[in-house]
Amino acid sequence: MYQKLVERKAKSEVIGLGDVGLPVALEYAKKISVIGFCFSGRRIEMMQNGRDPSKVIDSRKFKNQDILVTVEPEILRTARFFKELLAFHRNKIKSRKYWSL
Repeated sequence: MYQKLVERKAKSEVIGLGDVGLPVALEYAKKISVIGFCFSGRRIEMMQNGRDPSKVIDSRKFKNQDILVTVEPEILRTARFFKELLAFHRNKIKSRKYWSL
């Protein structure tokens, strides 16, 4: 699995792109392909435009990163390595009947 990740033949996912998840996802994205999931469309839009909604991370950290940020849970099916940074997200997904992985 590790080799597939570093060769970018497999993707990792990070669920929860808040104060902890976003920096972790961006750090991972320096070396591997990452899918970042967040429930907030507004936050996703900001991240897609290279802005940290928490205003902690400099916009330059978003450049040349192999990261896809999304609110679409079905995209998570393409990932092979899973990192959940906030446990309540999984429960929220289950309660919304998104979780079918």
